Amino acid sequence: MLPEIVSFDRQVTLVGDSGIQFMDFGLSPGRLPAGEFVKLANGVLTRLIYNEQRDYYFYQPSPANIEKAKSQYDIPVEQSLKLFDGTWLPLPLLRFSPPDVYQEGPLNWARFRIVKLDKPDMDGHSHRMTLAIDTRVMAKQQAAADLSPNQEDVNAGATFAVATATYALNWYLTQEWIVDWLKEVFKEASKGRDIDEREQELNQQYPLAHYLNLLSLMAIPVEGLQSQTAPIIELPQFRVIANRETNAIKPIPVDLILDVGNSRTCGILIEDHGQSGSGMQHNYVLKLRDLSAPEHVYTEPFESRVEFSQAFFGKDHCSVRSGRHDAFQWPTIARIGGEAGRLAARRKGSEGSTGLSSPKRYLWDEKYYGQGWRFNGSYVQDSNPLATAAPFANLIDERGEALHTIEDEMDRIPVFTPRYSRSSLMTFMLAEVLTQAISQINSPEQRIRQGHAGIPRQLRHIILTVPPGMPMAERCVLDDRMRQAVGLVWKALRWHNGENDPYEDEQEDHSQTNIKIPLPKIRVEWDEASCAQLVYLYTEINQNFAGHPESFFDALSRPDSTQRERISIASIDIGGGTTDLVITDYHLDRNGHSGGGANVHIIPQQRFRDSFKIAGDDILLDVIQSYVLPAFEQALRETGVISVETLMSQLCGSQNISAAESVLRQQLTLQLFVPLALHILGKYEQFDPLDEQTHIVINQRVGDLLPVGSLRDEVEGFVRREVQKAGGPTDFKLAEVMLTLPLARVHNDLCSGKFNIDKVLTALCEVLSYYHCDLLLLTGRPSQLPGIQAIIRRNLPLPPGRILPLHGYQTGTWYPFHKNGHIDDPKSTASVGAMLTQLCANHSIPNFHFRTSALKPYSTIRHIGTIDMDNLIRSADIVYRHIESENGQIKLPTFTDENGENTTQSIIMRGDLRLGYRQLDAERWAAAPLYTLRFSEEGRKKFSAAFSVDNGSPYLKVRLAIDKGKRARQLGLISDRLMIADITSNTDKSFSKRDVDLELNTMPDTGLIDSRHWLDSGSVKK
Repeated sequence: MLPEIVSFDRQVTLVGDSGIQFMDFGLSPGRLPAGEFVKLANGVLTRLIYNEQRDYYFYQPSPANIEKAKSQYDIPVEQSLKLFDGTWLPLPLLRFSPPDVYQEGPLNWARFRIVKLDKPDMDGHSHRMTLAIDTRVMAKQQAAADLSPNQEDVNAGATFAVATATYALNWYLTQEWIVDWLKEVFKEASKGRDIDEREQELNQQYPLAHYLNLLSLMAIPVEGLQSQTAPIIELPQFRVIANRETNAIKPIPVDLILDVGNSRTCGILIEDHGQSGSGMQHNYVLKLRDLSAPEHVYTEPFESRVEFSQAFFGKDHCSVRSGRHDAFQWPTIARIGGEAGRLAARRKGSEGSTGLSSPKRYLWDEKYYGQGWRFNGSYVQDSNPLATAAPFANLIDERGEALHTIEDEMDRIPVFTPRYSRSSLMTFMLAEVLTQAISQINSPEQRIRQGHAGIPRQLRHIILTVPPGMPMAERCVLDDRMRQAVGLVWKALRWHNGENDPYEDEQEDHSQTNIKIPLPKIRVEWDEASCAQLVYLYTEINQNFAGHPESFFDALSRPDSTQRERISIASIDIGGGTTDLVITDYHLDRNGHSGGGANVHIIPQQRFRDSFKIAGDDILLDVIQSYVLPAFEQALRETGVISVETLMSQLCGSQNISAAESVLRQQLTLQLFVPLALHILGKYEQFDPLDEQTHIVINQRVGDLLPVGSLRDEVEGFVRREVQKAGGPTDFKLAEVMLTLPLARVHNDLCSGKFNIDKVLTALCEVLSYYHCDLLLLTGRPSQLPGIQAIIRRNLPLPPGRILPLHGYQTGTWYPFHKNGHIDDPKSTASVGAMLTQLCANHSIPNFHFRTSALKPYSTIRHIGTIDMDNLIRSADIVYRHIESENGQIKLPTFTDENGENTTQSIIMRGDLRLGYRQLDAERWAAAPLYTLRFSEEGRKKFSAAFSVDNGSPYLKVRLAIDKGKRARQLGLISDRLMIADITSNTDKSFSKRDVDLELNTMPDTGLIDSRHWLDSGSVKK
């Protein structure tokens, strides 16, 4: 979406050292008079100003004088706007003293980009201008060029303004790097034109003339000589303030709340203005700026996709020649959200790996990624370089680990060939989210909206929500990824000096000199389902029961309950990657005081929590396999393809194909199958079994259902070639495929158990029926589907009136993502609930006292064993039964061996194994994968050559132990990661720990060959 245009004051403050700041302006140039140009005696081109009253052209050689002149040539402004459309250009934002004194500098710290919109915005603007300012404050050096604001400017409160007059620009327009920048852009935009004509225009300084045409849009009319009273684009003047405490005024602390999901991510920022309850007023949604189309921002929950792509703000090779090598250097190398989705869909198919559908799915995978990573080449004409770029590349190693976390300094070697582990892409994703948040909280627009615009903002906390059933080992990895991301961004922004870990430096005495901006504290402990419950509790108590929890508890309690100040709430949260169940008891604590009243603590106590790895992505895949692929297959049969099954296996199955074709297979899934399935689900969300008007039949061409231009020529060509090889026509068109589907069929299939999610929901309802809850909440986007709600009501774990989907739930306007006071997207409940939890932890919500310290994470691992391909652990395959936890950490059960020693059970290993866990002592209860136990290359060779000494088959006995984890202890985290304790065998060889690898692997339904999710491989055909 387009950002809202803010009306800025005459002077705007910029927070120094707050990264690259963006400002948005709207314009409707319409039909403007052409620019008239003349070359002055000193060789510099100038744009003439027209005096309508006296009918003459003039320019200003000095502020007090005007010089009449005759035009040598003219260029229409529309032509200049078209030529430079969507191009970053340098902006002369110079030190200014009223009324009209401009200094020669700073030279290289502001850029602008004007783009024509596809259709006018809400205010009728046909174009948008994005202003980008690099806010780094440099030390003043006497002999050096004046390239950016310095410390003296900050201390003195210097003013900066855009220069457009001849007297202020003469020196600027002679800078070689600027002239070459403009020439290069001119040549790129003039490709295909007559070369002689283009050279003639270059000699006449046309690139400079076009540039001056754009600057004229920002020019303040000369008083008394021009009839125009205001510029077309009104730019304010600027002043830079320090990003620290000044004159006893401290920066406003901001907390960042993140709910990182497998499919989508949601973020909220809360400002603490010091008044009680201010957090409820001063919060806003995390906004992502699209760096390849910066006129767009994303405010809704965004895709968790990551794509490697450099952020460019113009011609860096020209900018370097100004004397500043790091101007407009974006700290990170990965794009996220809608921008990443667009980049992924535009891949050409020859780049190699450029990103992931979601790094959260691969948190476990800390191995080198063999194929390596390249930058996405969608918006780069000629090459797809390796995914390394300063400053990030100087701070990470080949595996994507932050150098400052590597203990041995000899191993701190910056990346040369990027083979980043898939787990490390979570670091890159979080680093980009963090960079965007830092830019947003200190942006002029945001500070104006929140008040106290002249005070900088600094991050105080970063809070990540997690699925209730996430193993502690994986939770530790997530915490470490966040910590690394903070360290990398702090170093990239030069907020931390030296090679140490910033968090370790913070604990040392010398932190004041090394750390410029305080580090945020990180919390990874609150689960998403509990957070959703808090949204409901807060809304009911404070909005509907006037702040009286005792009245609400009494009203909600089941009629047969004798304890009227105790309730039990369950929530089922269906996300993209996990379906979670949490059952929590809440009781009122009066601290021993008897009687009623509202002044009480609400104490939570979790009774049950679990997560299943079947969720929204699986619903999407079921829709593709049940409805989209059959329509595609039918179209192929009708065109004469003989073996449709073979062709489908080639196009979207698991048949081996070349690397380039495998990228095209993934593109086919992303550009065709996924959008069609999402369209079906979007329509089905509106379906009402009792309202026949919603029982529509989708009967349209595929081309009519997809956005224009979404199917790339490369994908069309790939399908056409394969269809032709299979005996089909040469002109097969994907857009002509017909999709015919009654929505009632989708509903019947979902309700009758044909979707994989049915088994999960049935199992959760079975657990719910044991707990006699007072209320069941349904959250997550898939909970909107009528069939999901029908499955739960069919199993009847509670009376239907006590089952509440949070989609459409009336919260009031306090809810940051509300639409007309209602929850529009249930995905947002986790991040909003985490916001409430954080405010309660700070005691910042009046009349609502919730004991957050009682929400302690604990392990759901009770039984560990070998897991089969149906994600079940048979009783005979359980290795460790009835595992108990102590202080949140699991303890493996022990027994006394034949030597009288206390030891743990060994795993019999005959080949590679998958180990998983489940919580309940029931074979049919779905298990979750946790580890892969496999031979190393050396171990595999040794085992293949081994002979048993007991005349049986050779095997190993692998004994496991809890790895307390030095890194986890340093971070103050609880880790239940397992490690190999020792290995024995019945063979003639001796095996050591180096012969076997025990690796985290929480990806469901993976064979041991390919561990890619279907959104990354494109394989959707069974």
